[in-house]
Amino acid sequence: MISSRPIFHLLKVTLEAKSAHAIHTGHGDTVHDSLVMRDANGLPTLSGSSLAGVLRHEYQRQYGELATQTLFGYANGQDGQTSWLNVTWGLVHNSLNQAQEGLLTSAQLEDSLYTELSDAKLIVRQRVRLNDRGSSVDSGKFDVTLVPAGTRYSFGISYWGDGSDESNEQWSRLLKLFVERNIRIGHGTKNGYGLFESVTLYQSVWDLTTEAGQSAYVNRGRTRMDYQHMESLNTESELDGHESSTPLSASLELSAESAWRVGGGERYLANTSSYDDDRDPDMLPMHEAKIYWTKKSNGTQVGEIGEQQYLLPASAIKGAIRHRVAYHYNCLTSRFVDDDSAYESDESPAITALFGYAKDNESSAGILAFQDTYLESQKQQVLMHNKIDKFTGGVINGALFSENVLWHTSITIKLDVVNPDKVTDPDIKLALHKSLTDLANGWLPLGASASRGLGVFLDKDNKGIQWSDDQTWIETRGAV
Repeated sequence: MISSRPIFHLLKVTLEAKSAHAIHTGHGDTVHDSLVMRDANGLPTLSGSSLAGVLRHEYQRQYGELATQTLFGYANGQDGQTSWLNVTWGLVHNSLNQAQEGLLTSAQLEDSLYTELSDAKLIVRQRVRLNDRGSSVDSGKFDVTLVPAGTRYSFGISYWGDGSDESNEQWSRLLKLFVERNIRIGHGTKNGYGLFESVTLYQSVWDLTTEAGQSAYVNRGRTRMDYQHMESLNTESELDGHESSTPLSASLELSAESAWRVGGGERYLANTSSYDDDRDPDMLPMHEAKIYWTKKSNGTQVGEIGEQQYLLPASAIKGAIRHRVAYHYNCLTSRFVDDDSAYESDESPAITALFGYAKDNESSAGILAFQDTYLESQKQQVLMHNKIDKFTGGVINGALFSENVLWHTSITIKLDVVNPDKVTDPDIKLALHKSLTDLANGWLPLGASASRGLGVFLDKDNKGIQWSDDQTWIETRGAV
């Protein structure tokens, strides 16, 4: 016990991934560019330092640097302060919704979910960075290994307080980070990865200057899943009196005009083929499996890997929007190619402000965070292609191939503006608005083969872009 801070706060958190995610090791192997961080059991994990860093960053964004240093500590030359928080590692749940601790036996590792999650490369997304002309950038081909959406992790946070109003306020602010908003953890959080939501929150507060508090502290549950003598904290109403900090977000409901495809698939998901039951199409849409949790009659939850399903990755949306924003910003600021005054995409102030940048020793995170869109059962078609010899008019030998496309899909594009106060330039906001409008009008295709008519989406219901603040931010200073 710390004599000057005898009030012990304990929070046990269970998070569920809403998207594919990973904390990476920082290196790859002979096959893939990045590998998922794993614990001693070979299972995916959320490191305590990563969790503490995410919480510190979000706390600082909301409450400022001084308040953050008081809670999380700091080191500045000879001056410094220890953190009053202790964050444990996030351990993955098995199929019985339990986070198993310690070194697991072979029998425990035979759990159906653990068996799947032990696969070193459960999900591999192929990525290509394209320029504004649709060509791949040098060294722009890479892959990312990920853990599937639906995976659950549990970890604990403890805090030593002194019982003052300031100390209690610090703890309440920390709880708000889990109660009021989703959390983004790990790699590529602005590209749709690492989006988590709180499933369960349990807290206890013990005064160690009292005999009852000392007894409760000594006899507290030591495992992540032991909630004895802890209160559930799952609703916003339990934090009354605190101003909501729900992030600014936007959504856009679209329908595919005809066919579309984002590549990267490895299997043909249709039961039958319209052209040859013994052969899969050559080009396949991206697909992934998710973990689903089912509540049983006794109140417990059971998890299992679902079937493969198609998705529209956030990176495909972000890349298209990014190039269109650069175009509109050049038009709005009268910078054109004819007089060589147009900004290149990476140098555009609109791009660096909205999407971030990394150059030499300088870098800044963007403010737009897009979300992956997982699709349920979808109509699909197989298109046959061949290449014609322009001299003879005949088919070139070996140039016949097939393409599996999705058909008339309805999607909802979602994005969060994580730090809207960073952007005040009305031209930047207007460039973003025009780009999203182009997407809604079918003028900005998504995915592969746009030159062949694929990837056109329309806002057929004319609902427009739905902003959570009724367009207050995007309209500020006459942007729209």
